[in-house]
Amino acid sequence: MGLAHFFFAPNRMADLQQNIQQQLSELDSQLDLVALERPGSEALRLYIDHPDGVDLALCERVTKHLGHLLADFSLEVSSPGPKHRNRNATPVASEPASVSDSSRASEGEPRGVQ
Repeated sequence: MGLAHFFFAPNRMADLQQNIQQQLSELDSQLDLVALERPGSEALRLYIDHPDGVDLALCERVTKHLGHLLADFSLEVSSPGPKHRNRNATPVASEPASVSDSSRASEGEPRGVQ
């Protein structure tokens, strides 16, 4: 049946997000799944963050680690952008909290890459 059954009930997306976060933690305990989107019926978009930044190599590692999902979905793995704070980072008073900055992530500017 695959993972497609996750999308027939409202709480299934949350279950899938929790499952993916657990798998990412197994890959690297500092990896954080910032957001999970479903832009199409057969696609998943993951925004990940790491205290050392997110680069292409990390996105590739995550994609390979979650390769079993490719049976049901195409995967897009990206950084949330440079303005997002990792949940483990020390808060900065002048920086507003945000879930993601997808406009920067979609422009190909992963966090931590200059």
